[in-house]
Amino acid sequence: MRRLFLATVLVIASATLVFATGEVEMSDEAWMPDRNVEWYCTSSPGGGSSIFTQTIIEIIKDEGLVDQELLINYKTDGGGAVGRREVSRKSTAGHTILTFNNGDLQPLVQIEGGDLDDFTPLAVMATDGQILLVPADSEFETAQDFIDTLQGGGRVIMGGSKGDDINLSNKIREEVGGDLEYLVSDSTGDALTQILGGSIEVVIAKPAASFELVSAGELRPLIAATRSRFGEPFDAPTFKELGFDIELNVYRGIVGPKEMPQEAVEFWSDVFGRVVKTERWQEGYLGRFLLTDAYLPWDEAIEYMQEFEDLYTASM
Repeated sequence: MRRLFLATVLVIASATLVFATGEVEMSDEAWMPDRNVEWYCTSSPGGGSSIFTQTIIEIIKDEGLVDQELLINYKTDGGGAVGRREVSRKSTAGHTILTFNNGDLQPLVQIEGGDLDDFTPLAVMATDGQILLVPADSEFETAQDFIDTLQGGGRVIMGGSKGDDINLSNKIREEVGGDLEYLVSDSTGDALTQILGGSIEVVIAKPAASFELVSAGELRPLIAATRSRFGEPFDAPTFKELGFDIELNVYRGIVGPKEMPQEAVEFWSDVFGRVVKTERWQEGYLGRFLLTDAYLPWDEAIEYMQEFEDLYTASM
């Protein structure tokens, strides 16, 4: 009986060891989502962030990079503050991500009292530029007309989104002067609706969100806030050409919650790295909407975003 008991113990112990070894091997396998992924976007549908997010999801699906569904959650409450707060506090083991750019980081730092430590940067995908647009029949026939109106004491009503667009409006007010009123919208798409309805005279936009309207001739480019001119159909003089030191770059990135497993961080960073290599991204998104290829993986994205955070903190 004693021998039988010992043999039984050894068999059980061996089985336990095999099972434990199997568990270790399973944990060493590459992480991947095992359920639907919730992708937050703090701007309304139709804007640049929405187009950015939708494009990436479509490429991921077409290329078969992720087996699970990626579902967009548009959370614009409080200028995006509610969505950012929800994501930062999520504990979903890699199944929640957030579209994140200057327009999210600046209010996070300067208004909400947060910082990058509330999130886990996953990638920087591209840099974007801003441009002023006016209706086809605008009284501002040239860029100089706009400048002359402001410097001559005239009042101009401008609209745009939050964050980086507000920065640009403030910069124009500082550099050019004049009576410039700025109306904030939840997204560039909403601001474009405002200008088409006649509520504002000039709108700050980016090519992605305004491409169809400019191509159709409903809006026309007035001044670019970039180092060099955009290509067609957004060709317009830059502020620098007009003698003003106004240039703002906008990065388009992606982050996860603060408590995100490292294996999930590396998985998503790799997925986004595969996205930027596709023709759909290079030609159908960057090329079409005139963005600059600026992919950075998670570890480099942290340093890049931190530079912007330091800038926003210093200006408080």
